Amino acid sequence: MIVWQLEKRYKNIMPGMNVSKSLELKAREELLEVVHASILPRLGKGFLFAVWTILPFFFLFPLWRAGMWGIILFAVWLLSGLFLLGRAYLVWARTVFFITDMRVIDQDQRGFFYKVVTEARYDQIDEVSYHVKGIIPTLFRYGTLSLQLRGSSADIQVPHVKHPERLTNLINDLRSDTHIDPHAST
Repeated sequence: MIVWQLEKRYKNIMPGMNVSKSLELKAREELLEVVHASILPRLGKGFLFAVWTILPFFFLFPLWRAGMWGIILFAVWLLSGLFLLGRAYLVWARTVFFITDMRVIDQDQRGFFYKVVTEARYDQIDEVSYHVKGIIPTLFRYGTLSLQLRGSSADIQVPHVKHPERLTNLINDLRSDTHIDPHAST
């Protein structure tokens, strides 16, 4: 029932992704935020991939007049563009930062078959900070969220998140509530 409620609640927030397949909540754990990277920093790359995909249509007739090799070149060119667009979308859609009432989960999709998942409980987080660098990120309010973890664990960096100051405040509030939270002792 919890999975169904999550799918219903986050159906429009998480494009191309099924919550139940990417996140397994613990008992009495509640999902508070689902954070995707801003699409703005990726628009340049997406535009180039779209141009690469559309470009073979401008050479359609000369390529097809060249015979079999022209048709093969057209097909390879078009398929490579579709592949690049699909991969870029998949990497963006499946790179997600989850905030629950018990922990944070950073899920980085780096390719079709390469995913890195890092999770940390709030008592493992030493410091939460963010930085916004540049005029475009300042205008569109996105930046990099940084979580420094206790011990030798790798730190969590979440680039290009919208409203990083709000997320920093939320995580800091949850960190301070963890010491009082009854979930921690049960």
